[in-house]
Amino acid sequence: MPHVAFYITGHGFGHAKRMMVLASALAEQLADLQVSIISTVPEWLLRLNLATPFHLRERALDVGVVQLDSIRLDPAATLSAYARLLEDLPAIVREEAEILRRERVGLVVADIPPAAFLVAQRAGLPGIGISNFSWDWIYADYVRAMPEHAPILEAIRDAYGRADLFLRLPFHGPCDAFKVVRDIPMIARRARLSREDVRRKLGLTDSRPVVLLSFGGFEIRGIDFDRVEALEDYWFLTTQPPPRPVRNVRMVTLDGLEYEDLVAQADAVITKPGYGIVSECLVHRVPVLYTSRGEFAEYGPLVAGLQRFGISGFIGNQDLLSGNWRDGLEALLRPPAAWPELPANGAEVAAGILRAHLS
Repeated sequence: MPHVAFYITGHGFGHAKRMMVLASALAEQLADLQVSIISTVPEWLLRLNLATPFHLRERALDVGVVQLDSIRLDPAATLSAYARLLEDLPAIVREEAEILRRERVGLVVADIPPAAFLVAQRAGLPGIGISNFSWDWIYADYVRAMPEHAPILEAIRDAYGRADLFLRLPFHGPCDAFKVVRDIPMIARRARLSREDVRRKLGLTDSRPVVLLSFGGFEIRGIDFDRVEALEDYWFLTTQPPPRPVRNVRMVTLDGLEYEDLVAQADAVITKPGYGIVSECLVHRVPVLYTSRGEFAEYGPLVAGLQRFGISGFIGNQDLLSGNWRDGLEALLRPPAAWPELPANGAEVAAGILRAHLS
């Protein structure tokens, strides 16, 4: 029975979502596939996005970026947390390698904890990375400001150099720590329900535009919902509870729905650019009003992808939090130009490559 271990960063939800699309595609190609997931992402998120059986082991092999909320980052805390992780890493790698050997794992796939490749090498297994960025690229600016943490970059790049292959997604950084890089198409979740069915389930029966507020599982503090409530000619959907009941804001519990169903039915999405929401908006051709996400290098390539392949506009953090959304939404919802074609079969392509590496 082929057994794949997926090591997934707990930073946001986008990494886990796209790996669940990949795991599902691989399960379609290998009916007897056994899936182990090593991550700190919540189990409910995995169950929402992966139909095939899996075993979750909660463990962090990286720290992502420490965030105060969806748009505010803490570089100093991030580097301090990674330095602490490095102290414990030798023992973690030994233990993980032993677990993989005991469980007869045949392949390690990582998005994109560096230590996963140390584990794969110690266990004598192929290690394949999949992402549109690498943590050394994200941390490089932080380390320039705090050079005492330079050993972190060295450790990350050394670990990435142990990978057998890196599958690089669109909207990417350089990823030059990997020795073998292969570009693949975009991986994106697709809606299962029609726009009409979703709106019927949500009770949205009038003609007001529907705008999804999407911030990757992080709470947005400080939005002026009095100003949002004044935008009475719009519906706003969120999976995060607002601080008080707001007449034109619906909190959605996803009962019988998938998040990509919410994306696909929306007239627009307000978000900070992350790979998951960007890919879902592009594949479903939903306009995006995006804000800055702080000192995060991935932001530039994702925005470039939105501008090249989608319909998008920018809203500053101050206007976002103060509810000054009308001008941005009105500009975004004017009749669109043609949407460029963008291949989105990356999960199927990657699954074929993984299958070839399974022993």
